[in-house]
Amino acid sequence: MRVLVKFLDIIDITNEWIGSKVAYVTLILMLVVVYDVTMRYVFTQPTIWGFEVAEWLLSIMALLGGGYCFLHGGHVKVDILYMRFSPRVKAILDLVTYLGVFVVCIVLLKYGGELAWKSLICQQTSGTMWDPPVWPIRMLCPIGAGLIFFQCLGKTGK
Repeated sequence: MRVLVKFLDIIDITNEWIGSKVAYVTLILMLVVVYDVTMRYVFTQPTIWGFEVAEWLLSIMALLGGGYCFLHGGHVKVDILYMRFSPRVKAILDLVTYLGVFVVCIVLLKYGGELAWKSLICQQTSGTMWDPPVWPIRMLCPIGAGLIFFQCLGKTGK
């Protein structure tokens, strides 16, 4: 039992740490978008990388920030109804919801992992003018799904 509690604590610490680092990606994303828009509309010299980097940064925020959001109860739920339920009904709804989260995470781990692996093996690129490799971003899908899966496991275990 102590091993499980220690594992759940490590999950919480990991998602807290990753979430604190991913928060800075928001600032970088803002700077990239402002730079790209300024270059495009003020200087009529659009960048070939700006839109793609913005997509990647947004992907980092969404995929790696999911576990942190789950840790702090930030995912969407209908609070106006949820807060009226008894603690027992809330616990039952949470368990049903967590089962759905587990299923989605398993699907993302399986298919996202396969897609990321194929991209890595083939050295797939984006096909744009800038043409960076896509496997680093695709690897974030199974990693992010794993972070959410284990955080959900941690919430269920506590």
